[in-house]
Amino acid sequence: MATPIDPGRRPKRRSVRMDKSSLIGHSKLTPYLFSAPSVVIVSLLLGFPVLYGVYKSLFRAERLGAPQEFVGLRNYADMFKSAEFLASLIRTAIFVFGCIAVGIVLGLLFAFALNRVVRHLRFLRAITIAPYIVSNVAAAVMFRILFNTEFGLLNKTIEFFGFDGLRWLSDPKLAMVVVIFCQVWTDLPLTILLLLGGLQTIDDAYLDAALVDGATGWKRALHVSIPLIAPQIAIAVVWQSYSTLTGLGVVLSLTGGGPLKATQTLPMEMYDTAFTRLEMNQALAIGTFILVLNALLTVCFITVSRRFGMGDE
Repeated sequence: MATPIDPGRRPKRRSVRMDKSSLIGHSKLTPYLFSAPSVVIVSLLLGFPVLYGVYKSLFRAERLGAPQEFVGLRNYADMFKSAEFLASLIRTAIFVFGCIAVGIVLGLLFAFALNRVVRHLRFLRAITIAPYIVSNVAAAVMFRILFNTEFGLLNKTIEFFGFDGLRWLSDPKLAMVVVIFCQVWTDLPLTILLLLGGLQTIDDAYLDAALVDGATGWKRALHVSIPLIAPQIAIAVVWQSYSTLTGLGVVLSLTGGGPLKATQTLPMEMYDTAFTRLEMNQALAIGTFILVLNALLTVCFITVSRRFGMGDE
């Protein structure tokens, strides 16, 4: 016969002592062991092509498909001796820093404007992302038509006021300006969203205090708002630098590196080396240089931002 259970008496919990040497729960290596498969897979998928490209840049072939010979750093030495490469490096510097300067200034202007829109105009914030969903090639074709010397809308407007139209895409200096403008147009939405997000986190008490002290709108923006969104500005600069240094679609579709190689940036030089001159290993050397340059610029921007307190949240 079974013994009746007293309802007021709780059964004793059996203490379970976990073995500290067990795999689950106590070993410091457990998180790393469980993360290792995913880390290995992601590293292979993302890192292997990069490392393979760097490795193949140490070889050279007489022609496409011919046996490759290990030449060490000779491709890099020839690259830095090339006058065309050095000229493209200077043009890339103009292109990158031009895009950063124009992009950050326009991003701040649009972000301040959108931050002050009234409630029934907030749909404008959603419209700002429209350029981001347009591909670089489509944007380049659109701007190629817009800046066309013969039938472009911009020259038609200039001629309407009695002035001569400009050779936007055939003049070397104007072509670089057009390329910078088009690249900024494609990258501007993300810059605006970053800066707008920073502006919306500012406590109104700071702005109200500045208003009580008699600060005008410009002074509040310059001395209160912009310093408070400095971390977002630093992130936007890094993003603009990466996007313009690695960007190929806009330049290739808009000018193809011309006129007279006035817009031949490093990605365009790599493209011509690989697909026009069919020197794949030399092109990989240029690609590796772009990778290293991008990393150095990113570290430089982050270091500068931290030195001036811009990277501190």
